[in-house]
Amino acid sequence: MLHIYNVGPLFTEAEKKQRQYEGRKISELLKHNFIDFELSNPIDMPTSNQLDVTSSEIYQADYERLSKADVVFFDLSNEDSGSCVALGIIMEKKLQGKKISVYPIIHDIRLSRNGQSGLESSCGFNSMVVGILKGNGIAIYSSFEEAYMQFMQDYHLYDLRLEEIQNVDLEASYKLFMSFDKDENGFMNDAYGLSFEEYKYFVRNCYRESRGVGLPSWKVSHTIYILMQGEKAVGIFKVRHYLNDVLKNGSGHIGFGIGKEYRNQGYATRGLQLAVQELKKMMLEDEIYMSVNKNNLASIKVQENNGAYIHHEDEDHYYTRIKR
Repeated sequence: MLHIYNVGPLFTEAEKKQRQYEGRKISELLKHNFIDFELSNPIDMPTSNQLDVTSSEIYQADYERLSKADVVFFDLSNEDSGSCVALGIIMEKKLQGKKISVYPIIHDIRLSRNGQSGLESSCGFNSMVVGILKGNGIAIYSSFEEAYMQFMQDYHLYDLRLEEIQNVDLEASYKLFMSFDKDENGFMNDAYGLSFEEYKYFVRNCYRESRGVGLPSWKVSHTIYILMQGEKAVGIFKVRHYLNDVLKNGSGHIGFGIGKEYRNQGYATRGLQLAVQELKKMMLEDEIYMSVNKNNLASIKVQENNGAYIHHEDEDHYYTRIKR
């Protein structure tokens, strides 16, 4: 269990919206990476929404959560006294030997400007706060996004999500499809050889088929998802909503491919986890059916990482199952 505390002022509507935004970003990131976590965000805590709460109760609730924290984000930009007290508590815990990752954020542009001139802190900002951070080798970030990216790097997290193909930038998804051969070791590229204008029609048709519109008798409704990291399109996942007899004895529910420059970096395992989540919302079968070429060792490992077992095999393929 990863315990995260998000510290920051709540005096204005803008500050409240910022804390909510930060909470959503952190929660979505950890959910997409299948991390068991507890996030304490002041805007969501009961003590922030009770009319009869006392100062002692607020302190006790915050102190208990701060004491459990493994990761703490601090917005220290406006010298809020409560945030500075929380920083003091965390630094004391850290100095006592507790392993805590601290991500302090000071938006003041004077901090970096004055640093170039040899000054320790920005104009008007308490040098004690900056000093305790710098003195303990803790980096100071100029924005939540900058701190968030460092958190991702430190904990080897991926800001990944699946987007239906029609919701992705056309040029980005087209470039990804065109990076695959027609048959990429078992992954069939349905857009192979299409011009950009033809690809636009292909995407529109994907949307229709995901809604079961205009399907030929041999096809089942299916969704093509693009695995996105930020604005980068890194992989393609075909998710069939249910199976006919041909699919049960063939490619199964899910087919996927990862762009060449993103392979062997964990994207396939994470992407398949997300695809399985989506499939479980719509599938009719008791197990998830998949298949893989016997010589595609990387794909076999990805499926095994997601709990797949080999149900049977033929000369060229393993036919795998993932329990629902």
